[in-house]
Amino acid sequence: MDFKNVPVQYRPIPFWSWNEKLKTEQTRAQIGQMDEAGLGGFFMHARGGLQTAYMGQEWFDNVTAAVEKAEETGMRAWAYDENGWPSGFGDGVVNGLGVAYQQKYLRMEDAPSHPETAICQCGKHWFYYDVNPFYVDTLDKKVVAKFIEVSYAPYYEKYGNRIEGFFTDEPQISRNGIPWSFVFEEAYNERYGENILECLEQLFLPVGDYQNTRVKFWKMVTELFTESYMKQIYLWCDQRGLKLTGHLTSEDHLETQITTHGACMPNYEYFHIPGMDWLGRDIW
Repeated sequence: MDFKNVPVQYRPIPFWSWNEKLKTEQTRAQIGQMDEAGLGGFFMHARGGLQTAYMGQEWFDNVTAAVEKAEETGMRAWAYDENGWPSGFGDGVVNGLGVAYQQKYLRMEDAPSHPETAICQCGKHWFYYDVNPFYVDTLDKKVVAKFIEVSYAPYYEKYGNRIEGFFTDEPQISRNGIPWSFVFEEAYNERYGENILECLEQLFLPVGDYQNTRVKFWKMVTELFTESYMKQIYLWCDQRGLKLTGHLTSEDHLETQITTHGACMPNYEYFHIPGMDWLGRDIW
């Protein structure tokens, strides 16, 4: 390889922070500067400080300017799928659809005191779900399908394959305890032929066959997240000739991965790594 003239596919592709009032002439100028510096492309990344309406007309005016300038220079334009992070809430549109779309947590109490979100009694305890209205239920396929509709489809409708693909950033299941989803009862029964409502106490206390129950529960959670989020988005992109890349949160240790996304590796097989196929095999 001629290291003084590195092919574009080997060059760095940085996050490009869009964090002010966007102007198309400035957008084009900054891409010219990145090209002169030898970069291979850029991720158009909405960040704090953005003064242009996200996904509005002016936003896409600048995306268009960026895509056109990338084509002129031979660089690669990538979209970032969220206004900030973690990805999934669609700038508030998806979680704004109500509790069915919002992130939920399983809670245990000694006496029933949450009738509106009560789930059941199991053993000597009562269970209810707690709602985080600011994020989404990434374990439910219909929720992620709405996210795709809001955050992915507009780019493809406008640019097709003129963009390289998407970066998804730190999608997650939970950061505040054991997750809950309205799909759990059906999913648990389909996998194990058992009623999850009869096992809830074992998720919190060392009672009954709690070790086996916890293994089955977190295996289900991992599978649901992988199928609902990463695989669904990957297939949507792949069917349109687009790439998907990104990263998960709390990858540092196996234990921290469990509650945040189940496990990294089942999800990373759906990321496109430049220079490799979807199984991570070298193709160059």
